Amino acid sequence: MPQPPKPTEITLDDGLTADSPPPHWRSVMADRGVLVPVFIALLMAGWLAFGLITLRQQSLESEGRMLGALSAALADQADSALSAAQTAMRATAEELAAGNWEADTDVAEALLRARGSAVPALRQMLLLDTQGEVISAADDRIPDLDYRQLDLFRIALAAAPGTAHLGAPLSWPDQPSPWIPLSMPWFDANGRLGGVVVMAADTTLLYGGFERTRPSPDVALLVLRSDGSPLVGEHSARTEALATALAQAGERTGQSWRELPLASDPPSRWLVADHTMRRAPLTVVLSRDTQGVLREWRTQAWLVGSFALSALLVTWGLSLRHAREQRWRENSQRDLQRQRERATRAFLAAREGLWEWNPATRRHYLSPRMRALLGFEPNAPTAADQPLGWPERLASAERQRLQEAIAQHLREHTADFSATVLVTPPDHAPRHVQVRGQALQDGLGQMQLVAGTAYDVSDEVAAAEKTRLLDEQLQRARRLEALGTLAGGVAHDFNNVLAAILGFGERAQAQTPEGSALRRHLDQIVRAGERGKTLVERVMAFSRSGASQAQTYWPKALVQEAWQLTRDSSPPGVALELAPGADDPALRGDGVAFFEASLNLMRNAVQAVGEQGHVQVSLQVLDVTEPQLVWHGRLAPGRWLRLRVQDDGPGIAAPDLPHLLEPFFTTKTGSGGTGLGLAVVHAMVRDAQGALDIRTAPGEGTEIDVYLPVPPADTAGAGLPAGPIPQGQGQVVMVVDDEAALVELAEEWLAELGVEPRGFTDPEQAWAAFSADPTAFDVLITDQMMPGLDGLALVTRCKALAPGLRTAVVTGFGGDDFSQRAQAAGVDKVLAKPLSAAALAEALGPLLAPRTDAGA
Repeated sequence: MPQPPKPTEITLDDGLTADSPPPHWRSVMADRGVLVPVFIALLMAGWLAFGLITLRQQSLESEGRMLGALSAALADQADSALSAAQTAMRATAEELAAGNWEADTDVAEALLRARGSAVPALRQMLLLDTQGEVISAADDRIPDLDYRQLDLFRIALAAAPGTAHLGAPLSWPDQPSPWIPLSMPWFDANGRLGGVVVMAADTTLLYGGFERTRPSPDVALLVLRSDGSPLVGEHSARTEALATALAQAGERTGQSWRELPLASDPPSRWLVADHTMRRAPLTVVLSRDTQGVLREWRTQAWLVGSFALSALLVTWGLSLRHAREQRWRENSQRDLQRQRERATRAFLAAREGLWEWNPATRRHYLSPRMRALLGFEPNAPTAADQPLGWPERLASAERQRLQEAIAQHLREHTADFSATVLVTPPDHAPRHVQVRGQALQDGLGQMQLVAGTAYDVSDEVAAAEKTRLLDEQLQRARRLEALGTLAGGVAHDFNNVLAAILGFGERAQAQTPEGSALRRHLDQIVRAGERGKTLVERVMAFSRSGASQAQTYWPKALVQEAWQLTRDSSPPGVALELAPGADDPALRGDGVAFFEASLNLMRNAVQAVGEQGHVQVSLQVLDVTEPQLVWHGRLAPGRWLRLRVQDDGPGIAAPDLPHLLEPFFTTKTGSGGTGLGLAVVHAMVRDAQGALDIRTAPGEGTEIDVYLPVPPADTAGAGLPAGPIPQGQGQVVMVVDDEAALVELAEEWLAELGVEPRGFTDPEQAWAAFSADPTAFDVLITDQMMPGLDGLALVTRCKALAPGLRTAVVTGFGGDDFSQRAQAAGVDKVLAKPLSAAALAEALGPLLAPRTDAGA
């Protein structure tokens, strides 16, 4: 006989061998063998950086001290020059006051010449009278100026005797460089003010031999007044920025030098040394750009930094290479150890159990995982007369299923066998285990060994069972859908009957006197018809045969009706209370959906309390001032209607709360619950943009709140007829319905509205009449569900011949997408069955109004 297939060899390989690849460079960057040498190199680089910073500061201090000494020397030199000039001017004024000589004589000119020669950098010495006219001069180079307009003249005339004034530099006629004026009043022998003594000196009077002693071409000199404004110096953006920086620095600190930032373009920093003169309110300022001072230092810093960076890179590269080689050796050693330990580690970590059964010894080999699956202790004996044949672990039916799988494997010579058995270890929860394996035979067909694996498939079995249950629920939902379709068809036919009853009943009401017996009978007929209309709406909502349309409804009456239905069907021991509240706001939405949701909540509460309990239903309008988060949704500030249904039943378990809104989820498995109740409530709340709140606890009952937004008063009544009913002007209206009574009723209504109705009970005849003369009709009102040709098809045909035709479709069984299909067909108005006279009158006004769009 053919031999069973031999077991194949399984090769375990994780890609790691003894010849481990070298580690990546990035993997050894954080190695200690790399970080320690690099850290030491960084310390050395930091020490060099500290030395460079110290050297920089020393360079700045040396240059600053030199600038300070030079500014002090220049200030002393300027003090000496000003002292000599002031002495010469004072001696001249004193001699004039003593009457030693006259101001307008040759002696005066000679004396002025002699005294001016003793003052360094003097250009001219003048004697002015009180009118600013030149009386005497040291030489003939007399500036042609209006001295009366100059500050040096006006200030000197008002100054005390012997007081000298230093003026701002002035331009000397026909000479490129300005001159510095010094002035002092002089008096004659009689003590009368004679005029002003003026000395004109070069600017070198204040900075002397600075050009000869300038330490560097980029050193700048500036002489500042006491208010910080420049008196003498280079006139440039740099000196202006320097004067501004000194003014912002405030009073002198007394230090010999400082470093100031200048608001120049680009911004820079300057070394500044200043010294105040003793004889004049002037300050001599020397400045130099720190870039020039640190030029040599930067060269040194670049050389030292390059050396340090090179040393750091070399150190890092060598350390990285050494660490990589060391890591490579360690990885190779670990890989060798991993190869020896891999099989043990794999079996310990695997979820599958490994087993073997030897028929000769009737003993098993069970891996640790396999022992855990079967519920054996680690060292428990494993003898059995069959593969995995322990009565306390496997029931007889499970062992039989496993033996049949092995027998089929041997009989059909398949690659392996597989069976899922239920294992029930003592003191453990039952679990489903899938067993796979092979049976090995000798040449005589005797079984020598059975080996295989096992895997816990309890979760998979549970998922399959859940899928099966969901399948059952789906089939139930399909049956409900089929029932809904049937109910929708019945409701459509009943709609036609109701339309005739309500229509003709209302007309009979209008023609019957109030208070008569016939009027009372007719009122009862109309009320019964309205009741039937409500029932049809519920059937249509159940069948989901039509897209819900937003309408205005009043919730109190719907809640009272749902409460009445619930109370009539409740057990005698259940107390059902209703607190409808005083307010009854008009809501905009699907009233039928609200009724269904209210009825579902009340019936759920009654079912929760069982045969004995208490259920409270209340309706209340709340004013929410702050945003609130509830169990499902959010309450924005505004007015909200709250429907509360509260019971004292057992409550809802915490694990079930997250699933309450899921379709088909139910906790009433024993009482036939469909799991659609709260799903319907949630759908209504979602469509109305409301919120849902649940408060429950085991043993404490359940309280469910439904919140619906209350629209403003000016929009709550949207959709209701307002104002007088518009009257037609003899327009021709085509009415098409397969019910003759409804055509007759609509014709009577339309005639009363001032239009000419033309009714048809056959849509094909209506199409023939329209195609014969499309201009004869102004409006088309047609039923949707008609044999042969439905309403949308008729509208499409008529619109093709007369695009400007106004159309309306009446339906009670349109479908979920009917509004979209009607819009695509060009329908102007969709009306719901059963149609009332008021609804027809309200819709007719816009249909008869002239078109304002371009396609009219």
